[in-house]
Amino acid sequence: TNFNLTIKDTFAQIIHTGNQTITGGINGKIWGPTLFMNKGDEVHMNVLNKMNESTTLHWHGFHLPAVMDGGPHQVIPPGTVWQPYWTVTNKAATYWYHPHLHMMTNAQMTAGIGGFIIVRDAEEAALALPRTYGVDDFPLAITDRRFTTANQFVVTNYTDSLMVNGTLRPQLAVPAQVVRFRLLNTSPQHSYNLGFSDGRSFSVIASDGGLLDAPAPL
Repeated sequence: TNFNLTIKDTFAQIIHTGNQTITGGINGKIWGPTLFMNKGDEVHMNVLNKMNESTTLHWHGFHLPAVMDGGPHQVIPPGTVWQPYWTVTNKAATYWYHPHLHMMTNAQMTAGIGGFIIVRDAEEAALALPRTYGVDDFPLAITDRRFTTANQFVVTNYTDSLMVNGTLRPQLAVPAQVVRFRLLNTSPQHSYNLGFSDGRSFSVIASDGGLLDAPAPL
């Protein structure tokens, strides 16, 4: 229920050859940790900004007091700590957190700042769903980028390289069973048509508002 998040400027070897890419990360080189919360928890955040510029951190989709929301006007200057707290009233679902600074959101998200939040509750826990994180329950942050010839991000809506969880052209071996993908579109502009190369069907079971009444086959 207590989370320490350090936002910083850093580097990551995203393209396999050549220069590292200048990135932004939370407790790491790109993206941030997945935060697990239970409905009813009172959660406390310690958000330290170690970047060279101001930022904010917004808890996307959460029901909470406006002063804790991390919107464009709740600025975290460099070298300072912001300490919001709230009681989790959201249903079990996949949420996320990201910068929301006025005129800087796209640039800071392009750098890779953000992360998942997974809320759990008794209703979801009672169902026979995959929920072993990283084994049969995978968060997938889908986005796209354009790189310069020096392997640096270009802040633009016109991109050419797909990334998942900060990785170009990723591959994942999953067990031969039903698996759960928590899909998040973090693209600056694009939407995606998602499916399988063999045309197999799959089911949507939830949105960022919680579980659907029944699985929706697609």
